[in-house]
Amino acid sequence: MEQHASALQAPPPALADCVRAYIWRNLAALPATVPRDTRVPASPYPGFLWLVRGAVHLHECGGQAADQWLPRLAISGAHRHAYHSTSEPGGEFFCVAFQPGALALLTGQDLQPLTDRVADARDWLPPGPERTDWLDWLEAVHAAPGHGARVALCEAFLAPRWADVARAHPAWLKVLHARWERGARHALAQALGWTPRHLRRRAHAFTGLRPGEVERMLRAEDAMLAMRDADASVLEAALAHGYADQAHFSREARMLFERAPSALRSHVHREQPDADWLLRR
Repeated sequence: MEQHASALQAPPPALADCVRAYIWRNLAALPATVPRDTRVPASPYPGFLWLVRGAVHLHECGGQAADQWLPRLAISGAHRHAYHSTSEPGGEFFCVAFQPGALALLTGQDLQPLTDRVADARDWLPPGPERTDWLDWLEAVHAAPGHGARVALCEAFLAPRWADVARAHPAWLKVLHARWERGARHALAQALGWTPRHLRRRAHAFTGLRPGEVERMLRAEDAMLAMRDADASVLEAALAHGYADQAHFSREARMLFERAPSALRSHVHREQPDADWLLRR
């Protein structure tokens, strides 16, 4: 694991409904020709970002120009728009991306204020006794000797907390496991005795997005992954994931990933580690 200067790693099965992926990149260990700028497409995944070395400047966020140097311990919410940043030469970062809704269940925090934003994680953490535990964890991950150690710290910290969430909120976990599909959301509302409006309000607080937006983003990603991993054609991926036709899928992909599915399929198979992290192997 440590030999890779740029990588995406899946979590263990026990954390699969909590963590989407661990991501890291060390520009000092990559060829000088590797771009220092990264454009991240719209995504329903919030996450913590540790700037291990160097600095990152945010140029575009929330559909607008930005001029922000990221803090060394940052948190990113869900994004309806792509965001664009540039790393200093020799920069290095580590990130843990969470499944939609998981971070709110872990912390009890409202994610709506983070939508289309990257902020200082220390300003967002929950109040009370748990705050110290989260702060200590953030600092420990930052100070760890390598990314393998960072992954281990994340899993040791998150696993018992996620087990508590699973026991306390089994109905919500069914929604996360079902990728926020409409039927799972309807079953949740019935199980908890909520009106559809109340469910939408709670889901918005949990994810920072409307529940239909989360489902749409995840469906587009799943269709893209089918093209990557199962060698599905654009039409096959579209029909297998509930799109009316290939044109419907193409419109969604262009809106979310800023590329046609066929172009994006070729892009994610390249070795160059610049963007579209969660569509890579």
